[in-house]
Amino acid sequence: MKSLINALIGVITWVFNVLRQLCRKLLEHFMEINICEKAIVISTIIAFAAVVAPMARYRIFDVYFYINNPIAHYMVGIVLVMIVTVYIPGLIAMAIRVILNILYLVDVIYLQAAHEISKAPYEVTVGYYLNIIIALVYIVLSLGSFFLFRES
Repeated sequence: MKSLINALIGVITWVFNVLRQLCRKLLEHFMEINICEKAIVISTIIAFAAVVAPMARYRIFDVYFYINNPIAHYMVGIVLVMIVTVYIPGLIAMAIRVILNILYLVDVIYLQAAHEISKAPYEVTVGYYLNIIIALVYIVLSLGSFFLFRES
């Protein structure tokens, strides 16, 4: 029984050391990338706030009901693409980033312009504007990373 516990402790220690080394390598790589790429990674917090924040609200009997973001799953995918392309610099990565964010931005603006967030009469909330802001931030940072810090 004691050898089983020692083996289990050994496996847990090995997994912990592997995870620690992986985190250390990711942190080292994070420290080597340019400031725009660092800002892209950090702005992921704003992107997840945009995903969970309600986009609109409507009132029934003096109580507000909130409408979640109907296209939040697209922002989650964009965040994954933005994080992965931090490790793949170049024109193709910048083009993918900018195109995806422009499509998302057009979709968010279209939802409000066509009044398609909900069939109920609603008013937009901060979550709607967060979705626009994060798409614009990602576009600016992607372009800045490519044009300001590309290697000649």
